[in-house]
Amino acid sequence: MKCPKCGYEWQEGHLYCDNCGEEFRIVPDFEPEIEEEMNETLSTLFVELAQEEMPEVDGKEKLPEKSAKGIKGKTKERLRGKWNKGWLMGATFFCIVAAVFCIAGIYWYRNYSVSYQIGRAKECAMQEAYGQAIIYLERAHELDKGNGEILFLMADYYYIQEKYEPAVYTLMEIVEKKSEYSSVDLENAYDKIISIYNQMGDYTSINELLLKCDDENIVSLFQQYMAKPPEFSYVEGSYEEVLPLKLSANTSGTIYYTLDGSEPDKKSQVYTAPIFLETGIYTVKACFVNDYGIKSDVVSNTYRIDVLVPAPPEVSVYSGDYYEPYSIEAQAAEDCRIYYTTDGTVPTEDSTLYTSAIPMPLGESVYKFVAISEEGVASDVIARTYRLSLNTEITVDVAISNVVYALINADVLLDVEGNMRGMSGHNVYKFNSVIRIGEYGDYYVIYEYYEDATGIQTRTERIYGVNVQDGTACRITYDEQGQIVLVDI
Repeated sequence: MKCPKCGYEWQEGHLYCDNCGEEFRIVPDFEPEIEEEMNETLSTLFVELAQEEMPEVDGKEKLPEKSAKGIKGKTKERLRGKWNKGWLMGATFFCIVAAVFCIAGIYWYRNYSVSYQIGRAKECAMQEAYGQAIIYLERAHELDKGNGEILFLMADYYYIQEKYEPAVYTLMEIVEKKSEYSSVDLENAYDKIISIYNQMGDYTSINELLLKCDDENIVSLFQQYMAKPPEFSYVEGSYEEVLPLKLSANTSGTIYYTLDGSEPDKKSQVYTAPIFLETGIYTVKACFVNDYGIKSDVVSNTYRIDVLVPAPPEVSVYSGDYYEPYSIEAQAAEDCRIYYTTDGTVPTEDSTLYTSAIPMPLGESVYKFVAISEEGVASDVIARTYRLSLNTEITVDVAISNVVYALINADVLLDVEGNMRGMSGHNVYKFNSVIRIGEYGDYYVIYEYYEDATGIQTRTERIYGVNVQDGTACRITYDEQGQIVLVDI
């Protein structure tokens, strides 16, 4: 069989001409000329039937009897012939009408049946004739606008041909006319569009698509692709307290921010923990960059913080040279806590908390104190430098030796190494401070530690004191009122 258009030999099983692409039609298309010819034929039949004359029965003139008999016989034969001719014409008319309806049905099915268009599209796709398949699907879409299957097939055929933009454009009809399609079709459309953009590496378009979506369920499904502006834990305005400002993003990524009103970028500070805004005016600008490198819009808030700064602590002992021990005391407002350091660093809430008087250490020491309010506002730092030296021949080492020998004499220790009966480890004694104990005078304070076989030291509850003037060793305890009591060893 040859192609009716170009004469090229038709390959059996092919739906289209391999030379010019003409479709092979098994059933001919319905044409208006055929309809006109059938109408003319039917009209002619009706006219011929109407023009046939029957003999007059009730005429005024009567034929002779003999002639009447002859005519009667001829009339019967004529009627019999006309009946046969009428039956044949009726059958022909019926066949013509049936053929008309058949051709009209085929014409309607080929041009107005959605299932036919989809079926032909799938057949073309099996032959990899995706262009022709899309033409059938476009016709099907004209007939059934709300059928998502048609658009999904069309987008698939575009995608197979690596025509990504037409595929996205096709699916966008579902997104833009979502009221005409089901929620399942809408979700699938977003899924396919995002998959195509992901294949193209176009994450900017994904972000823009989702930012315009008002369906929270769909947004939550694909929020990893989005870059929404960061959210602030406090609305902008005036505050009378320190603000621990928190910034949050909709998904994983990095938040960049500035506090001086400048535009944030990847060279700006990275948000990792709450930003504490103390007294002052801050214009906080922030942006978010997700894991796909998409940057959000910049969001900005201005905060005016007016918080009272607490007064610095009052320290009882001033800096200077000292020849007898003093206890260092500090006081601050009731709503403040006092923190201090002894290594020269600035004290913060992570430093040592002041709870009671501090014995002045021997030698030179530097103390720094700060008061921090409940709102987290820090006072000015107070620094003190002390140089304590005692006018005595009893040194710290002598004091420790006196304690050890006193315990050996009391049969507590076996030797100067601190060994004890039934114990695998031994005791160690360390100097802590110098204190003045009322009328008893000044004493070195010695702490006792137990060191096990592995070398780990644990402080015991026993505290010893040695008089700085005569070297007498004793044990330091406390009475019910919390007053120091000296007990002989």
